[in-house]
Amino acid sequence: MYAYIDVLGFVASVISFVLWWPQAALVWRCRKHREQLRGVSTSSQVLLLMNACLWGAYAVGTGSLWVGAPGLVNGPLAVITIVLLRQSRRGPQEVRGSTADKVAR
Repeated sequence: MYAYIDVLGFVASVISFVLWWPQAALVWRCRKHREQLRGVSTSSQVLLLMNACLWGAYAVGTGSLWVGAPGLVNGPLAVITIVLLRQSRRGPQEVRGSTADKVAR
């Protein structure tokens, strides 16, 4: 009926996906280099996840596929990015009984 509305929704969905992909790719590439991830905000990823969930709920409520489509990609990207950021910011775990620990005693 209104094919141009579907095209508009599709284009908006693609733009929403492309918007967040570079940051997720950066976090994936630099996941073992914590100093390179200092500028990546965990809170923005949490907001992205909340946004994806809310738009998904709205899409289900209204029956509009394209409104919720970006959340199917951006939601998991946000979760993976949050996990990688937390792991990188935790840093190496100190091992009890290590050589450095024994020398200090």
